[in-house]
Amino acid sequence: MPVRPLALAALSLGLAAAPVLAPALLSPTAAAAGSKRASIGNPVQGNLGYNAFVEHDTTLGSTEAEGPVATGGNLAFGSGYNVSLHNPGTFTAPGDDHPAALVVGGRIDYAGSSPDGVLKVLSNGYTKIGDMTGSLAVDRDVNNAQVNTQVVAAGTVHNSVPRIEMTLHQPTASVGPAPGLIDFTTAFEAFRERARAMAGCAQNVTLLDDAGHPLPDGPYPPGTVGHLTLTPGRTNVLHLTGRQMNALGEINFHNQPTKDTPLVIVTDTTAENGVFDWHNPNTAGISGPQAPYVLWDFPDATDLTMSSGDSLEGTIYAPSAHLKDLNASNIEGDVIARAYDAGPLVHGTSVVAGELHYWPFDAAIACEDTSPSPSPTGSPSPSPSPSPTGSPSPSPSTTLPAPTPTGPGGELPATGPGPALPLAATTAVATLTAGTALLLRRRRQRKH
Repeated sequence: MPVRPLALAALSLGLAAAPVLAPALLSPTAAAAGSKRASIGNPVQGNLGYNAFVEHDTTLGSTEAEGPVATGGNLAFGSGYNVSLHNPGTFTAPGDDHPAALVVGGRIDYAGSSPDGVLKVLSNGYTKIGDMTGSLAVDRDVNNAQVNTQVVAAGTVHNSVPRIEMTLHQPTASVGPAPGLIDFTTAFEAFRERARAMAGCAQNVTLLDDAGHPLPDGPYPPGTVGHLTLTPGRTNVLHLTGRQMNALGEINFHNQPTKDTPLVIVTDTTAENGVFDWHNPNTAGISGPQAPYVLWDFPDATDLTMSSGDSLEGTIYAPSAHLKDLNASNIEGDVIARAYDAGPLVHGTSVVAGELHYWPFDAAIACEDTSPSPSPTGSPSPSPSPSPTGSPSPSPSTTLPAPTPTGPGGELPATGPGPALPLAATTAVATLTAGTALLLRRRRQRKH
């Protein structure tokens, strides 16, 4: 901590150095170093409740999303993909009377879709398309009878393929063009900032081996089983390297995440240059009901491929990454990604990806921030009676009330109105007191 050099000086120089550590002279930053608190809130706030929320282009190759989908770029799709199987969401465009279950900020990419592609928008949800170039919304069949609305390629007719079809009659003018319905750019600026903030959270949980010993800091052996016990009532944070993540065969939960006990798993892909081929571990002890309280943060990933693994419980938070799902197992949570391929298309045929289940992330993240603190400002005066002038006011992000440990590995809750006297300062004051007593005793001895 920043006060350590001053503490050493006090112990070696005695009375002359002791006044340097007077509490009034310690900057708030120095007193609270290592104790900053980051309140991030719900990291997915701004996704408007969409199961998949994507900044740029999306390919929905296979198989289905149980909730609504929004993409800021163009959309391609496979031979049979369902959107909003169970829930159309809550975001309703101005003038509409049904939720926008599918939002496309760009245009429909028919050439990039399967030749026989049919994307169904279910649960009475609407489709909103920003750029209708190359598309036509139709609500009449070839016999001019009114039918449920479809979006087909320009120059074609009802029931042609590739197409998007709704399960109700949506006014064709409501389909689009509907540009700027959602501000994806601003949303993703916030998402990336939150991803970096969570990467700065201090780790406060530890993976243990079968014998109850902490796993090593370095690489894990392939197939490692990690045991995890969460501390109730706080955000639990686990940091892994990409190599450690892929070596984990299983994370065994000894208790379950909840709304007030969420888990954030931060994966650092620096060693992979942001290009990460992910083999996600089995998560024993949790399932869908716990998924809203687990978040997989990839703050520096730019290309993230889900290659294999069991069903993933929780939200994938990769706002700077192109996420490619090649894994037939399901994702139970939200997807936040720069671009998204749910089963990429190869020559019009999709790679089988898992379903996207609608378990929206639903917890607020708050943690101890390990990002560097500003250096203490000003030099304290060494005079015996200094005046504490020019002391900076404490910043909410860097100054905490006096911490009280809650136990091994616990967070430090606020318990007082201002910075506590550091241990080093207490030691110095004790040294000052002892030195003064010794001096007085020697003076008395000389008089006698």
